[in-house]
Amino acid sequence: MKEMPAPNAEYSSNNMWDLMAELFPVYRALCGPGFLKSLEIIQKHLSLDIKKFPSGQKVFDWTIPKEFDVNKAYVEGPDGKRYLDFDDCNYHVWLYSKSFKGEMDREELIKNIATMPEYPDSVPLRNAYYRDLWGLSGSVHQIQNLPEGRYKVNIDTEHYDGFLRIGEYYLPGETKDEIMITSYLCHPMGANDNLSGVVLSVELFKLLAQLSKRRYSYRLLIWPETIGSVTYIANFPDRIKNVVGGYVVTCVGDGGDFTYKRSFNGDSLIDRAAIHALKHSEHTFKDVSYRHDSGSDECRFNSVGLRLPFGSIMRTMYGHFPQYHSSEDNLSFVQKKCLYESLKIYWSTLMTLERAVTYKGKFIVDPFLTKHGIHPWDQGTTGGNLGSAVGSAYYHLMGGVDGKSDLLEIADKAGEPITVFDRAVEDFLRTGLMEKVN
Repeated sequence: MKEMPAPNAEYSSNNMWDLMAELFPVYRALCGPGFLKSLEIIQKHLSLDIKKFPSGQKVFDWTIPKEFDVNKAYVEGPDGKRYLDFDDCNYHVWLYSKSFKGEMDREELIKNIATMPEYPDSVPLRNAYYRDLWGLSGSVHQIQNLPEGRYKVNIDTEHYDGFLRIGEYYLPGETKDEIMITSYLCHPMGANDNLSGVVLSVELFKLLAQLSKRRYSYRLLIWPETIGSVTYIANFPDRIKNVVGGYVVTCVGDGGDFTYKRSFNGDSLIDRAAIHALKHSEHTFKDVSYRHDSGSDECRFNSVGLRLPFGSIMRTMYGHFPQYHSSEDNLSFVQKKCLYESLKIYWSTLMTLERAVTYKGKFIVDPFLTKHGIHPWDQGTTGGNLGSAVGSAYYHLMGGVDGKSDLLEIADKAGEPITVFDRAVEDFLRTGLMEKVN
């Protein structure tokens, strides 16, 4: 199978950036009108099917929460000015904060304001998920500038029965075996940790849709982190049976080195494909072992009840850049160029999976390639010289197609990108020298 090249950098970069810029101002929570609005924006670019699951539904040990929205939230100072106003920065009020009206002095107020002491200009993102409390956030410098005196706190939020929503896009392949790509869209702003994964996934599926033939089926799911994956797994056990593995796409827009977080087992086809794509790119990367105490939805799929291999290709890993979960994770932090580089890595990974077929040679000793009209003379393969990587691939292939090793294993043993085997694979299949192993 020959790889369909990704669109040029300018085209894909602009697609992803324009979608991110449109999504960035929308106020989102786990469940709420902003989440729905965001999915509807994405529908203009990719025809997502929006699935709804009611508040209060039990999903394993969890319960789908109510929808959440903010009418207004601010603190009025003794000077009559508004401080920590939601309209200025929507991180000033905690996600899922309950409503609160009251008066208190400066010292008591500060006890209820979350800050990031190590980053004094940042307003931290905080939440009150599954807790009955209210909370505010501010930068250290904002707190330092609060005058002495009495303050009026006015937090007006809504919690109401509604729906958890999941955006889904499915592309059938030659087999029902499914590769799942997921990303999350569950808090405001978050250009890198939130939106970069979403916009890359949308562009990735636009590319996949253009393939004339796909070996695997592919499913894109955009949901609120954790509760979204739990809800999907609980509601679609029959679909989960078809999943052979997948990737969580997040934190792919910053300028840091790449990171690959492996699945629980660490050596699945999902892992091997990602590592292969990264090794044969021009980028340096970190190879990170699986951890269940710090992760995203890959942890739900790698959990003890499923053990489905899910990994995650990122730039700087979540929690390891100072802008993470703060007001500084904005549109000035991510870069078009970095989004496109990440897209290319994911595309290469999926095309590696598509090629990683197991073949069995239909010969006892090495076949006489000239007799079959497929000797790679044009690649400089003559007189004991193996010639180019494409020429060498014929020999790596004839020595490796034992019906047990897939093409990715053969490529990795050869130290070559799997793409250099395309021509040899086509020739060996066309001449009947090998066959696919189902």
